[in-house]
Amino acid sequence: MSTVLVTGAASGIGRATALRLAGRGHRVLAYDVDADGLGSLPSTVETHAGDVTDEARVREVVPADLDALVNCAAAYELGAVEDVDWERVEAQFRVNVFGTLAVTRAALPTLRANGGCVVTLSSVLGRTSLPLHGIYAGTKHALEGLFDALRAEQSAVDVVLVEPGPVDTGLNERAKAGLARDDDSAHRDLYDRVLAAYDPGGVPPDRVARVVVRAIETADPDARYVVTGQARLLLVSRLLLPERVYDRVALARVRNRTVVGASLELAGDALHAVVGRTLGRR
Repeated sequence: MSTVLVTGAASGIGRATALRLAGRGHRVLAYDVDADGLGSLPSTVETHAGDVTDEARVREVVPADLDALVNCAAAYELGAVEDVDWERVEAQFRVNVFGTLAVTRAALPTLRANGGCVVTLSSVLGRTSLPLHGIYAGTKHALEGLFDALRAEQSAVDVVLVEPGPVDTGLNERAKAGLARDDDSAHRDLYDRVLAAYDPGGVPPDRVARVVVRAIETADPDARYVVTGQARLLLVSRLLLPERVYDRVALARVRNRTVVGASLELAGDALHAVVGRTLGRR
């Protein structure tokens, strides 16, 4: 069995991953700034309180027999790009990008010596974006760039990105509640059609945890794992549809219409437009 360090392990996908790994007999070190949340984990999981941005603290926690690192710690807030205040912008980049990078750099020498792996929770929003998710998507785009480079740089460490669609971790509801405190935004009236309709939804965290565990236990893991059909369809839509048409798909997704229905409807519109332009050129 492997020794695995899981960040963001007090809740959500990190917690589900820690529990699933421990249940399969792995030695699990759970790391999170939320000491109370860590305290509710079973005794089969070793807990360590600390901030992911504190590289010195992380180095204290990394064991000599570390085989895998799972980067799950994340900050997630919603808001129009124009409106999110700088403190909340910086907080998301500090945790999602700088914190993830700090933990990974602290663990890399040990993982390299042990031929281990790094599994990082990105998002489908690391390769596209949605209304209200611009800042969060920006952090995940940054992660994708960092870890694509890291994968090419490391021959002795497997570098894996997991890209879920919406996950019901509780973060979605807290982020939606956070929109209410922006009612006094100078630009609120411009975004009402999006804000009023937002409905997050999401799959259970354990569905993503199963993929993370599979990546750790596989001898030759994929570079990327996209989780949920909704996420796959969103990426296909992003690839195939014209930009303006895709924007309508993205808005439909925020309003919690199915990506399948929205994509098929708008793909038909796009095909009609392409055929029209082609015939017109003739």
